[in-house]
Amino acid sequence: MACKDWQHPYVNIFKHIKVEEWKRSSKVGDVSTSMNKTLKCSVFRIRAPVPANSYILVPKNIKHSLGLTGRYFYLLFRPTPGKYFIVHLDVSVKGGLAVRISFSNMFKEFKSTPTWLQFPFLCAAANDSVYEGRAKTNRHGLMGPAPPSVRWTCLMLDLEYMMSIYLKHCYHSLKSIKLCANMAVKNMFTTDLLLDPGISFNEAKLMGLTSSQGLGPIPREMAFPVPKGTSWHDLYDYIRFPSDGSKLPFFSIQKEKSKNEAECTNDDGSPVTEEHVKPVQDCMSRSKQFHRNQAVMVTSIPELGVVSKHQRDGSLSPNDDQHQQRSTCSSSHQDTLMAPIITGREVHVYAHPEGGSDELAEESEEFLCSNVPSPVHPLLSKGLTQKKLLPDPILKLNRIIGFGGATASCALWTKTGDAVVYPCHAIIVSLNVFSNQQRFFIGHTDKVSALAFNGNTTLLASAQMGNHSVVRVWNYQKGTCLSMFRIAAHSLSCLSFSYSGAILCGVGKDSKIKTMVVVWNTLKVREGGDVTILAKAHTDVDINTMKVTFFDDTRMVSCGWDNIRLWRVRNGTLRSCPVDLGEYRSIDFTDVTFEEQSSNPCLGDFTLYASSRNGYIFEIDYSRVVIKNIRRLQPAQQPHSNCREKPPFKTGAFKITMTQSACC
Repeated sequence: MACKDWQHPYVNIFKHIKVEEWKRSSKVGDVSTSMNKTLKCSVFRIRAPVPANSYILVPKNIKHSLGLTGRYFYLLFRPTPGKYFIVHLDVSVKGGLAVRISFSNMFKEFKSTPTWLQFPFLCAAANDSVYEGRAKTNRHGLMGPAPPSVRWTCLMLDLEYMMSIYLKHCYHSLKSIKLCANMAVKNMFTTDLLLDPGISFNEAKLMGLTSSQGLGPIPREMAFPVPKGTSWHDLYDYIRFPSDGSKLPFFSIQKEKSKNEAECTNDDGSPVTEEHVKPVQDCMSRSKQFHRNQAVMVTSIPELGVVSKHQRDGSLSPNDDQHQQRSTCSSSHQDTLMAPIITGREVHVYAHPEGGSDELAEESEEFLCSNVPSPVHPLLSKGLTQKKLLPDPILKLNRIIGFGGATASCALWTKTGDAVVYPCHAIIVSLNVFSNQQRFFIGHTDKVSALAFNGNTTLLASAQMGNHSVVRVWNYQKGTCLSMFRIAAHSLSCLSFSYSGAILCGVGKDSKIKTMVVVWNTLKVREGGDVTILAKAHTDVDINTMKVTFFDDTRMVSCGWDNIRLWRVRNGTLRSCPVDLGEYRSIDFTDVTFEEQSSNPCLGDFTLYASSRNGYIFEIDYSRVVIKNIRRLQPAQQPHSNCREKPPFKTGAFKITMTQSACC
């Protein structure tokens, strides 16, 4: 299977492995074959109370690999109404790493590790049904079991895109497939072509679509039957991932919006007016007229003008666009048809020769300008927002001037003191203070609200704000994301790593605007393991800062308005006790820290320091949970001052750190 020529134009997986013989594939549980009245062919039915109890596994031996290199994976299936289902795809990336892609209507949120991507699948409902109305009201598909009106679905997954965007890997091949209950399956196949099940071979022929362009109709043996006088999209569902929707970075697999609901946009994000979209819509109506054998009389021939290279220097160069189309992972998609450029009432189309070098291609390129509609592929006419897999990155970020995410207090020093880490909107910047070089941690989709280092600054944790806050754990030296997980909080305001990096603590607000404290186990994150929740608690007290103690990973300290509290995790429960502040009330505490570690630490020897907004520094006996001493910041002496009275000192302390000789 080293050569992939035999896989073009597509591979019928069930036919390739002869699934009905069950020699190269296996079935477990209630797996049967039945005749489906809608598709008028036999399908596989997988049923079980628990999805993992019944499944079809391809190939049978998990040590073997399918070796399917097609970029797109197509699955023709129908979820069982009122039931859950799961699908697992094991793919390999360049370098030999195996990654599992799972999607299910049982998943409630997107989860990601270096070796596993889990996507919620939102089942679509039939048109004009009560379930469709409920899905529109919720602004997303139907969570949970499939509705009774669920239809046969053609699901397309862009495996190369998923590996590149979510894990920064280069896709190599599809290793194995596991279809778990509950569903009915017709077939599945892989291909390098972007296929549209809604058009027939006759329509594709009239439009001039060929496999050399990377486009075309779905194979006949995979197509769903469409009675005369009806539309494919009125009977079945077509789900593409990634979709043309506006939900980025695509945390769920669901049916995209209809044409009436989706807003047409240009490449720059500006709305496309009805005047500009009309030529493409007219083109689609013309293709339907040809299909109905209705003669169309041509009264005039449009004027075609050749646009020279000098005339288009200020615009997008087709050679540059072709260069952008090249993926570092695969060269099989370089000849994909490009979307037309609409300018005023004209449609500009350009094409690239299939062979030859870049120089020859540049010399032979010509633009054709027409004032009448030209045949355009239907996939490109859907709002003119066809997404293309571009090389990553297109541009290389060199330097950022600016500071500040969701808060201005996020700035961390490395242990060696040679770099400072801070956010700039959704990007995390690591600035080397000696060489003035910057490194970037890119992955967040909203403003970064919190940062935290472990003790030796090998792990970096970051959180972003928003209704669905996301936490990422990074390998600081390599700059790679080790894990990403979502939390049930609107926004995290504070993160703290334990010294070893085995515990991560976070503070945020829940949906009821109550303070929520979460403690995660990050012990196995370096080996690609999952991040699990150790304890979670809700509290009414205000928390500005929370830190894990350096001497015990199960103990934390926090401070806020009118409180300093000591926390501890025991038997999966997070409990706290307050420090008796005595007469010192209504003080806004801003930060806490311990004195510098001693060579032989003892729990009774630690002193906790807390800073406040009004300039007081509190020394607290950690073991006895009482205040030892209170100091107040004083202004520096001004030499040669003629003022007899000291001016009032109103500056507070917002951050505090301790050394053997000073408190700063």
